[in-house]
Amino acid sequence: MAAVQFRKQQADIINYKGGKVGVSAVPGSGKTFTLSHLAAKLVTRLSRRGALDTEEVLIVTFANAAANSIKAKIAEILAAQPGMLPHVGYRVRTLHGLSHDIVRERPSLVGLAEDFQIVDERVSAKILDEVVSTWLRVRGGDLLQRYLHPEQESNLPRLLNHEDNFPALAYNIADQFIRQAKDRELAPNTLRTLIDSRPKDAPLLPLASFGMEIYEAYQRGLQMRGAVDFNDLVRMALAALNSDSHYLKRLQTRWRFILEDEAQDSSRMQEKLLRLLSSDTNWVRVGDPNQAINTTFTTANPIFLREFLEERGVKSFKLSQAGRSAPPIIDLANQLVRWTVNEHPTPELRTAFLAQDIQPVKADDPRANPVEGKAFVNYRPGEKVTPERELEMVVASLEKWLPNNPDKTVAVLVPENSRGFKLAELLRERGLPFEELLRSTSATRDAAARLRLALEMIASPATLTGASKLGTLYRDFWFKRHLGAESEPPEEFLQWRDGVVKALSNCRRIEGFLNPPIGVSPLAVLDLPTDLEDHYRADLEDFRAMMARWLSAVSLPIDQLSLTIGADLYSDPVDIALCYKIAQLLRGMAAADPSARLPQFVEELDKISKNQRKFLGFDDSEFGYTPPAGVITVATMHAAKGLEWDRVYLLSVNNYSFPSAQPYDNYMSERYYIRDGLNLEAETLAQLETLLSAESYTEGEASAQARLDYAAERLRLLYVGITRAKEDLTILWNMGRFWKTGSEREQQPALPMVVLWNYLEGDKSR
Repeated sequence: MAAVQFRKQQADIINYKGGKVGVSAVPGSGKTFTLSHLAAKLVTRLSRRGALDTEEVLIVTFANAAANSIKAKIAEILAAQPGMLPHVGYRVRTLHGLSHDIVRERPSLVGLAEDFQIVDERVSAKILDEVVSTWLRVRGGDLLQRYLHPEQESNLPRLLNHEDNFPALAYNIADQFIRQAKDRELAPNTLRTLIDSRPKDAPLLPLASFGMEIYEAYQRGLQMRGAVDFNDLVRMALAALNSDSHYLKRLQTRWRFILEDEAQDSSRMQEKLLRLLSSDTNWVRVGDPNQAINTTFTTANPIFLREFLEERGVKSFKLSQAGRSAPPIIDLANQLVRWTVNEHPTPELRTAFLAQDIQPVKADDPRANPVEGKAFVNYRPGEKVTPERELEMVVASLEKWLPNNPDKTVAVLVPENSRGFKLAELLRERGLPFEELLRSTSATRDAAARLRLALEMIASPATLTGASKLGTLYRDFWFKRHLGAESEPPEEFLQWRDGVVKALSNCRRIEGFLNPPIGVSPLAVLDLPTDLEDHYRADLEDFRAMMARWLSAVSLPIDQLSLTIGADLYSDPVDIALCYKIAQLLRGMAAADPSARLPQFVEELDKISKNQRKFLGFDDSEFGYTPPAGVITVATMHAAKGLEWDRVYLLSVNNYSFPSAQPYDNYMSERYYIRDGLNLEAETLAQLETLLSAESYTEGEASAQARLDYAAERLRLLYVGITRAKEDLTILWNMGRFWKTGSEREQQPALPMVVLWNYLEGDKSR
């Protein structure tokens, strides 16, 4: 095997001997490659000392996909070294996986039973949703009234009861409050004491009170199940280590070196836990503050890495050379950083980036930068692009490009899932090959929708609702697979289909069709022609037999029932695999809530089929995603982090998806029905901080700061999007969904997009 060649910057890090080290790595610089080789070298050093029986290298990263990728790389490196075992001497964990290891080894330290359960995000969301819904039914009107826009007074009942309005906002408020409270290691009773001890004349903190009460009820829901959630694990891991110095010392000895990947996504608790485990020494933190794009959704904050890089006693390194992108794309990414740091019209946003350039590698580098490349920003002063036109432009471009580039990779990256769903529908209509990295894939949504429909029918077969579902099953599933299997079935088949659907949907004695008495034809209860041809009769009899088989399996556990139905519903291998994974999910749901019945399982499938629940059909989240050549990847910019494609399109780069804290910008976190442009999630966390610091609370200050924080993150998200492209990059924008009404909310090209366009145009003029 040829010797691995390291760039000087990489070699300097891999030659690490010990101590605290911080590494700031630009996109495409080989961060994971370098970290994996460093880990393998440290494992080899432990092996030579004969220490592998008692010591390990601990690697902590942000997500399962990254953990598995690093694990595979380290194993490959060690396997190539004589005398080394590929899976010995190191442990790769996410923060929650590490915390689970610590708590599971000594659960009694934090008052947990040996067989304690961990609820996944779906169960956690269900508990929280139930708690919030119950609270809102009793007191939601008072809370909403306090913050309602005066012009929305008459809409209060609708806003309070429609799940997409205030209930969804209240859920987000509660979720962020609980996450932040746990990150600050605050138990509900501590918050209750802080609120109750406030002076009677102190200003009210209604959002913090709401969050505290929901937190109390949520924790009771966990306790009733004898369970904890992922955020509890981190808090409890810290508590366990602080309560037993001997246990802490043993783990500090076991994990002689700690390497932290994606350190820009560290939270307060992650930093605290790793600082404790490392004894504040032999700790290497690697990340890119300019790719910190998870601050809106988590307790992550890039400030922890940035401060660590400046900390006394920390040796700082840079990985600034990157061979991923062609020079024009590198230049555009660097210009975005330079303009933001030096010229952004909002001074507070000039700290959104760490001032560092991406540098191309040397020409003889094993992974030299692509020679050819272009960066194109589709913006012309005065030109307006509708959302539909933007999609059409991209699809038309792909239709021309794909046939000539079958060996190349390509992605269309969107700011939010909803835009990706619309693009996927258009690509499907045009017959273009694509894969989705969205909240869920279209294949998963379709599979979930079919199973949901079947379970809905089984849940109430003898009702008009069940009859209606039966008709829908015949039309959308059975007929398509049998009589309607041809691309253009004969007109008589279509007439038969419509007649059967109507007869089934309107039948008031559907049990007579599904389970007829002996000697009675099941077709007799349906309003059908009496002189049916034999092939029609046989087809409907086969359909009835399948429905009867499903009903006979209703007493089976939900996963077995799902697989029984799936055996008839699905024939494509992809759908069969999806059905198996859905069955596993429902089995887990049943285990977490033994009282769950068919309606609850139907509700869960409904959320998946409507994109309201994240559910990845395959194991991309666990093992990573490799973009295939000749296939379009549709992904959010968040999901694209860590990936690369030859050609990349960035969509919807307007001032709604990428605001710059300008007077004309709008923010998705500020609901139209809330007064004074308040961001209630931000105001809630500000009220929590008031409880902890005893500082005064001024309404609106947190919302103003949230605008700046969000705009800073979106600048970094645009940077991530740009740096996914290797050879070609196209950036587009659209006017948003309000353009038809002439609303003031009609969107404009994002300010950074205009700046980059002017930069490229100026370069052309030179």
